[in-house]
Amino acid sequence: MRLPLRLVGFMLLTLFLGACNLLNNGDVPTPTSSSDNQRPVVTIISPANGAEIAVNVKADISVVAADTTGVTRVQLFVNGQVVKTVSSQTAGGDVTFSTLLDYTPPTLGTIQVQVYAFRGSISSDPTTLSLTVVQPPTSTRLPTTAPIIITSPPVVNPFDPTCRLLVNTSLNLRTGPGINYDRILTLNANTVVPITGRLGDNSWWQVRVGTTTGWVSNQFITLYGNCSGVIIPPIPPTPTPRVGATVTPSVTVAAPTAVPPTQTPTSPPLPDLVITTFNGSETLVLGAGGTPVTSLYTVVITNTGGGMAAQFNNIVNISPPSTDYQLGVVGNLSASQSVTLTINLTFSAAGTYTLQARADNLSQVTEISEVNNLGLFTVTVTNPP
Repeated sequence: MRLPLRLVGFMLLTLFLGACNLLNNGDVPTPTSSSDNQRPVVTIISPANGAEIAVNVKADISVVAADTTGVTRVQLFVNGQVVKTVSSQTAGGDVTFSTLLDYTPPTLGTIQVQVYAFRGSISSDPTTLSLTVVQPPTSTRLPTTAPIIITSPPVVNPFDPTCRLLVNTSLNLRTGPGINYDRILTLNANTVVPITGRLGDNSWWQVRVGTTTGWVSNQFITLYGNCSGVIIPPIPPTPTPRVGATVTPSVTVAAPTAVPPTQTPTSPPLPDLVITTFNGSETLVLGAGGTPVTSLYTVVITNTGGGMAAQFNNIVNISPPSTDYQLGVVGNLSASQSVTLTINLTFSAAGTYTLQARADNLSQVTEISEVNNLGLFTVTVTNPP
């Protein structure tokens, strides 16, 4: 008996959808296609729903977002609070946008993670998963008489002296150091490539991908290794505008009375990173027998300037002795936006300690002022009675 062609097609489609449901197993919601509702969609690639992550250790959440027009940004929420925002470097967004969203859990327990993708102000449905925060192995604790903190391991080997970079989000590889140069290809998030050159201000890096050499922006990467000897290679000539393109003159001739000879073009607004909150326990008591005591400290960084601050690193310094501890990396911080970072500090000796939080300690962001990036806090640790 022959079945009608439409019925055969319907049966094949039903089998295909059933197989997809088995692959997704219902743990992680699968967003509907954007062609159905004209909204972006986002999928969490890893970790799996129900996975365990370590307290005070950075966890990377890999996501892929898509939209028929372009994904402009992706946001990570933990227990209803936004903890990470990564924006597209392409004007109008990317049709496919992959990125790593990092989060360092400060406390034990179960957390609810949600990821949204945006096209301008239009958001996707959230993709949600549950993670369990557990204690890391005891071997990660460092026996010392100085204050200690459990920090997250880097994505790549920190002891390899080779100068290289980690791609934090989907990133264009270009023929020269600027967005006016042609795009060669797009590097996926979590790609590690060797560095072969740089601009004098380190705003663009020349890298080698297989047999291809190109340039990437410093705003979307993390450096590793010893990069002090990286050369400044010859810069490719500025691309010639394509035939038929409209070229806007860079200088407008005007009457001398209207434009004084000394007038300079208006510069874009700059960001200004300020630590607006630094709090926690001011007095601590060591445990029985002088065992170490741990306390949570909170640092709030606000961009009080008019421009967006691209990726920047942050630390907490403890003195004595003068030791730096990683507070975390912020992907992007728009004007008037704040980000809250937390850190667990473990003190193992009595004394008075000065804590100094530093925003953008690597001077990755050009700001209005570089002298207001500090926050101070004093902690007194005493022996048990």
